[in-house]
Amino acid sequence: MDLSDGRREMADAAPSELRKAFDTWQEAQCQALELMLSAPQPGTPTDWAEGFRWLTRMATLALEHVVEKGDPGFPVLFRSQDPYRKLIGDNPDVNYYFASLDPSQNYRLYGTRGAAAYVGLTFGTDIFRGRNQAVTGTLVQSDLDQFELGENGEFEVFMGPKAGKGNWIELEEGVAHLAVRETFVDRRDTEPAELHIERVRPGQPPPLSPEVMAESLEAASTFLIWIVRGCLGAFAASANRINAIEGGSGAAAVKKRDEAISTHSDTGMAYMVGRWRLEPGEALVVDILPPLGDFAYWGLVITNPWLESYDYRYTQTHLSNGTARANDDGSWTLVISPEEPGPGHVHNWLDTGGRLEGYAILRWVLVRDAPNPKCEVVPIESLRT
Repeated sequence: MDLSDGRREMADAAPSELRKAFDTWQEAQCQALELMLSAPQPGTPTDWAEGFRWLTRMATLALEHVVEKGDPGFPVLFRSQDPYRKLIGDNPDVNYYFASLDPSQNYRLYGTRGAAAYVGLTFGTDIFRGRNQAVTGTLVQSDLDQFELGENGEFEVFMGPKAGKGNWIELEEGVAHLAVRETFVDRRDTEPAELHIERVRPGQPPPLSPEVMAESLEAASTFLIWIVRGCLGAFAASANRINAIEGGSGAAAVKKRDEAISTHSDTGMAYMVGRWRLEPGEALVVDILPPLGDFAYWGLVITNPWLESYDYRYTQTHLSNGTARANDDGSWTLVISPEEPGPGHVHNWLDTGGRLEGYAILRWVLVRDAPNPKCEVVPIESLRT
């Protein structure tokens, strides 16, 4: 760029740590692109287009989480996913919230519970900076129903390094984030929660310094690559689970701590995943079997190879125990296919939008020993008789 002498002087005066950090951010985006380009995936025009869009979404998501709202001294409990930014196998039945924390500080979480089936509170280690820690993943798990609530669902929960009385969560050393999963059986007629967080006696935030901004950009760079590697790794691993959906409890994944994404699971949930792969004219029939005991929720969603749910704004790409039609024996039969099997023949159709390969995630909440679903590939025509 041709700059005048005065403008060149100003550019040269920019703090070196900021220039270096911004270079790191640009390099991370280039690295994310190379990882996406070399990843195994179906390779349809739609999957390619969504892959490039996914990278832009994850870049803005990383900036929001770290640069904009990542200060644990002045935390923001923000809605972290929506139809336009979907992180690591999003569930359309969930309102996701996120906040950065410092385990040496005291916080107040407050609001109203709403009427969702579950409001899980997951406290985990730092996913932004990739620091070497003896233990990574979920450290503390709770949910709002474990605390005393007011007559209209009002609540106030305190969090800090030392255990207190009443509604209190002790923050273990290493906690860096709070992830909230507000899970709806059927959100169409369910009142959502109202959630807020604040640090006790926060004071005023200092002016943004070059050192803080540089560190945030470098952390956002690490976070972006962590997201990309996690999503691509999960889809690649599903090659060993074609037309089958299997898994286990989040608590078991956290205890095992051998995988970067699943070790941050909500321990009140169970996760089952797999890849579906069809030929033209075929469908995958998924029979979800009821567990022996009670449960709060199950939900199945289909996603692209970047672990983004298919666009649920315009067609049906996910179902739950509140939105799927049950069979007489209490089970549920879902059909994943590129075309509608026919009105009146299949009640629980999941629309792949013409695609023949993708990913599926089945979640259970507050369940004991949920069975894996039964999956079978059948001709679509056989479902019309």
